[in-house]
Amino acid sequence: MVQKFLSTTLFICLAQWAFAQNATLRGKVTDSENNTPIADASVTLQGTVYVAATEADGTFEFPNLKPGRYTAVFSAVGYLPQEQAVELKADISMSGSAETKNMAVALQRDQAPKDEIAAPTPTTAPVPPAELPTVTLDEAESETEGVGDVANLLHASRDVFQTMSGFGWFAFRFRERGYDGSNFYTLVNGVPFNDPETGQTFFGEFGGLNDVLRFRTSTVGMDPAEFAFSEIGGATLIDTRASVQRKQIRASYAISNRSYRHRAMVTASTGLMPGGWAFTLSASRRWAQEGYVPGTFFDAYSYFLSADKKFGLKHTLNLTVLGAPTKRGRTADSYQEMFDIAGSNFYNPLWGYQNGEKRNSQTTHNHQPTAILRYDWKSGEKTNLTVAVYGQTGTNGFTRINWFNANNPAPDYNRRLPTTLLDTAQASAWASVLAADESARQIDWHALYEANRHSNYDVITNANGTAGNTVSGNRSAYIIEDQRSDNTEAGANMFFTHAFTPRFLMNGGATYQWYKGRNFKVIDDLLGGDFWVDRDFFSSISGQTGLPGGDNDTRIPNHIIREGDVFGYNYNEYIGRTNAWAQGQFSLRRIQGFVGVEAGRTTLQREGLMQNGRFPNQSLGKSEQLAFTTYGVKGGLTYKLNGRNYLYANAYQGTRAPQFRNAFVQPRLRNKTVPGLEMSTIRSVEGGYLIRAPRFRARVTAYLTDFLDETENIFMNAQTGGRVLRNAQVVSLDENADAYLEVPIFFGAGILQNVNRRHMGIEAGAEFRMTPAWILSGAASVGRYQYTSRPDMLVAIDNGFSGFVSPGKVYQKNFYVPRTPQTAGSISLKHENKRFWFASLTLNYMDNLWYDFDRARRTGAYTLGLDNTTPLWRTIVDQQKAPAAFTLDVFAGKSWRLYNGKYFLYFNAGVNNILNDKNIIVSGRESYYNAYRNQYNENPRFYSHELIYAFGANYFISVAIRM
Repeated sequence: MVQKFLSTTLFICLAQWAFAQNATLRGKVTDSENNTPIADASVTLQGTVYVAATEADGTFEFPNLKPGRYTAVFSAVGYLPQEQAVELKADISMSGSAETKNMAVALQRDQAPKDEIAAPTPTTAPVPPAELPTVTLDEAESETEGVGDVANLLHASRDVFQTMSGFGWFAFRFRERGYDGSNFYTLVNGVPFNDPETGQTFFGEFGGLNDVLRFRTSTVGMDPAEFAFSEIGGATLIDTRASVQRKQIRASYAISNRSYRHRAMVTASTGLMPGGWAFTLSASRRWAQEGYVPGTFFDAYSYFLSADKKFGLKHTLNLTVLGAPTKRGRTADSYQEMFDIAGSNFYNPLWGYQNGEKRNSQTTHNHQPTAILRYDWKSGEKTNLTVAVYGQTGTNGFTRINWFNANNPAPDYNRRLPTTLLDTAQASAWASVLAADESARQIDWHALYEANRHSNYDVITNANGTAGNTVSGNRSAYIIEDQRSDNTEAGANMFFTHAFTPRFLMNGGATYQWYKGRNFKVIDDLLGGDFWVDRDFFSSISGQTGLPGGDNDTRIPNHIIREGDVFGYNYNEYIGRTNAWAQGQFSLRRIQGFVGVEAGRTTLQREGLMQNGRFPNQSLGKSEQLAFTTYGVKGGLTYKLNGRNYLYANAYQGTRAPQFRNAFVQPRLRNKTVPGLEMSTIRSVEGGYLIRAPRFRARVTAYLTDFLDETENIFMNAQTGGRVLRNAQVVSLDENADAYLEVPIFFGAGILQNVNRRHMGIEAGAEFRMTPAWILSGAASVGRYQYTSRPDMLVAIDNGFSGFVSPGKVYQKNFYVPRTPQTAGSISLKHENKRFWFASLTLNYMDNLWYDFDRARRTGAYTLGLDNTTPLWRTIVDQQKAPAAFTLDVFAGKSWRLYNGKYFLYFNAGVNNILNDKNIIVSGRESYYNAYRNQYNENPRFYSHELIYAFGANYFISVAIRM
């Protein structure tokens, strides 16, 4: 009996001792200068097969290790490698628990020039990458429609797919997963930079500041972020604190043939000095007398100041001030017919010669200076807190030609296109004139001045509403107006992280935003005339309204407008947003996961500053305040197959308040809100596989996202007959309803409700380091983004009819979401040489870019009476897409260490589309002219598209010196 007892006891002890042989090694890798976590750092146990990569929070783990001595090797791009010895002991206390060893590793930044050229794209960790070679933020914010299309450029991280899609597919205006920019959350120094009105990130607000925007942390898709509840598109935090900037003085000059020709930039950072102070200054200028497209120009300045004060080891206070005053001449889409006549796909209809100089009729100018005060508190290793407050104000303007009782001055005006002329001989003769005479296809500034100075003398009685006040002179028929949106914004944001245990973190935060947008227009140039009268042209057309007058502000009848005066419309929009969120993250040996919730409230209100003559009872004063309470819930799990291979799945569901422009029917004219306005719902799931190995890393993700019950407000006009209204049902009447059903010309708003769409697809990226010097990378995105409902349409006419007419349902179900390629791919080969030079060659491909379509053409009222077996039916109803295209890009660079490492010289050069393909269409939309049928345009040749082409071969060369 005693022998059996001793045998049993010995067996239990041996079993416990054997179990205790397994130990766990955990740790966290951070930046030695600012203690921020380094993601995707490589951790190798020397002489073993054990390899791991750090998570987004810098942590790593090796479970089930045998006791013994190990040498751990830590490395990351931009840092010096580091080795640490660690000893794992067996636990022979018979407690049955394995030993757990925790390591804290702080890597030092590599000051050698290699880090400037080894990774020419942004990183997930806050490490300064090299120059952004093939495309830069400067290019992104300067594009005509560069707001939503380049959101993924800023969010490009060390994730292979995002890196290649953000840079290689930028020329195609690729949108990650088909999302617009409002689904990619951006914070600058701790405060949100997504515009409260549109949800987009306007890159022009900090354009030209590349040197100080390099330190950023990004998440992919629905992955959890410690600084924000990022919903479905990922989030990026740009850290502009002076204490995290590299100590340096850096000057650079770049030349290109893109939107601007020249860029000069200088940056100085002190690093953290004795006494806890740090300062960074940066300034730049970008300019071009003419950019890639004829008639365009670019003139932009940028400035940046950041000051830090550290109080001991726990507290840091930062002040950042930045701005980027910019002015540029625009380009516009046009018809293929005009491109062919001009002999160039870069024909620009917005300019003409004035006194021998090119003058652009549409220029944008903006300056939105921002001040941010940020406080960081770090309590030991468990709690981090960031609080930031900010204020922003400034101007945004957009000039264009306006006219009254005169012909449309646009050289590509659709009614003057040769194909719209019914007489074929006349059409051929006019096409020959346009082809032979460049001035005939550009704006005739001389004719506009002549019309204002010599042929439009007028006498205005009772001017400005004053009896007996008579004003006479040359009343301008043409003017340049400046459409302004002068915004003021203020708010605060807070987020924190608390580690309850090494395996469980809690994140949370709260945001408040107040936004006031003043929307109005002023006369920029009377073009030789003496004055303008603030009346609405279409209200003055016989039979159009029946209103006693067309004054834009009835309180000032016959208002005389001179340069600098406000006219047309004038209103304020008020937007308030509050949001709070919380998130828990846990990490076990094989499984890690997170769950998060958010709640928010959005308020919208319009304040009219004019009493519009078309809607005198609905335009002046404040509207009702609209309020929406939103929520969001998301979570995810990751299963660790081993230290290199992971499977993951995430899900999200939430609601979103409508945007201001979709909540009010005609915000420029009146306070009326969209009837039955509701919040939209988003549901999304994603799942995939991730591998991180020393020589190979890859990610494959499948996703499905439903956008439900969205509201869209689209501009509408009918210049030839308005058949859609004659066949439409009047769904809301007023006392003058009968006067508005046979309008020959109208402008208005088309309200679409219950718009549903589904975005689904697969994205993949991989990088294989074949040898220490050669890297092969690839990425692919195959998506299907379609509308999944037949929304209802309501038409609100600008002519004073306060009700709605309905052409019925819009048959857009199964139509493709436009404005982004739904198929894209890249393959790249890169060489990194030991002598500090590198070169890469990248092939990019895109397909399934669908044109934007006119919703009114897909209603029963429009197609009534058409034979659905005819070519005309197919022309009117079918959605068109751009041809497939590819580009070949090359990039190279070299750096030199001078004067014993005191100075570094960098040279980078990149050429996009080196095959000079000038036939790549990146945007298309159906012509508004052809939106309404009549007896004259029931012919397929009248249904065309307005297109935009990508640049041909374009280059970017930069030289920089750092000391």
